[in-house]
Amino acid sequence: MLCFIKLSAISGKWYQNIEVGYGNGKNICKKAVGVDDMIGILTFYWADDYGAMLQAYALKRYLEEMGEKAEILPYAPLHLAGRYYIVPIIAVLRGKQRKYCIGKWMICRNLSVGRAYFKRWKNMGKFRAEYLTKKTPIQHAGKLSLKEYSCVFVGSDQVWNPEITVGFDDAYLGRIQDKGNCRIVAYGASLGSKGLKEQDCAEFAEAVRENFADISMREKSGADFVGRILHRKVVDVLDPTLLLTKEEWEKIGRKPGAKDYILFYSTEENRQMIQYARKLAKTFRKKVFQVSMPLLRKQEPEMELAVEGGPAEFVGYVKNAWCVVTNSFHGTVFSILMEKQFLVFSHSSRNERMESLLKKLDMEERLIMKGEEAGIRRMFGEIHWEKTKEYLEKERTVSKKFIMTNME
Repeated sequence: MLCFIKLSAISGKWYQNIEVGYGNGKNICKKAVGVDDMIGILTFYWADDYGAMLQAYALKRYLEEMGEKAEILPYAPLHLAGRYYIVPIIAVLRGKQRKYCIGKWMICRNLSVGRAYFKRWKNMGKFRAEYLTKKTPIQHAGKLSLKEYSCVFVGSDQVWNPEITVGFDDAYLGRIQDKGNCRIVAYGASLGSKGLKEQDCAEFAEAVRENFADISMREKSGADFVGRILHRKVVDVLDPTLLLTKEEWEKIGRKPGAKDYILFYSTEENRQMIQYARKLAKTFRKKVFQVSMPLLRKQEPEMELAVEGGPAEFVGYVKNAWCVVTNSFHGTVFSILMEKQFLVFSHSSRNERMESLLKKLDMEERLIMKGEEAGIRRMFGEIHWEKTKEYLEKERTVSKKFIMTNME
């Protein structure tokens, strides 16, 4: 075995590259010499949601792999995180003021699945503490301080969707008083749609111009829209979950005992999607596991609820699935990462993110639009995974370049 040391300067910092040769190959381990600047991530880490936590984990993990010290800012405002409390608190916008109420329908829904809900809540918290942050949550943007960070990435996820954030949220728009010398950068931010309402554009544009050093969006349409109102070029990048490889995700995934089932993951009720999963199950005599929380309506008898898991369990469920039926963005992402046969049914209001991703990867035939016929054969059309991986690597290069450029 040969071992030699080479010093190189990357992004204005000195790194020690230890190259260890094994036969004709070699592994390169990058280790920083001296003290790195801290990188912060401001995102929806507080949500008891598979995708929200997995994208937060992915960006943090990627930065750490690059030799950076990274942490998630524990910003969890009541008007957002409250909906995930044991007794949910729901915020609504009345004029420009947020009003709060108890989410009675959510309590009923949670109790309808019995102990599984409390197991889910526990597993979500366990993942958050183990992989994201254990810091005490900060509920007000005015109490945030960015002084200890050289750079803070805002995103990914729908941090710029005022319908999700119940009006624009000051922290996610960079309106933080105690910034110090921190550089604020949007990574993969999402509007949740192709644009904003006309009455929201002026406030949004002013805040972003004033507070952000650089901007990238998760969807191409979002990048085009923000570029137009800011009169500047805005790049579109990958959701952070796609920065990590299948092998990296398998390390944290917790596989269920079952395998070769149909995985059903829905973010809103879609009767066509339910009927399609039923038809698949009947035709191929497969079980259907539902990993999304059901609505208040009667649970579908053909589906087995598997909602007790957190993000690690979700990754495992996708890994062991025979195929995936979903209308979720991150359901789509992990189907691709795990190289599963899948179909995506359109969402009533947040379809842009799926369309944008599938177009980038030349997989648009996987999307079933409203009213479109979905035959059994559609699920099992050939997917050229090697070509998909080529497209994905090309997009990763763009995304990683954006990150590294903004840490210089």
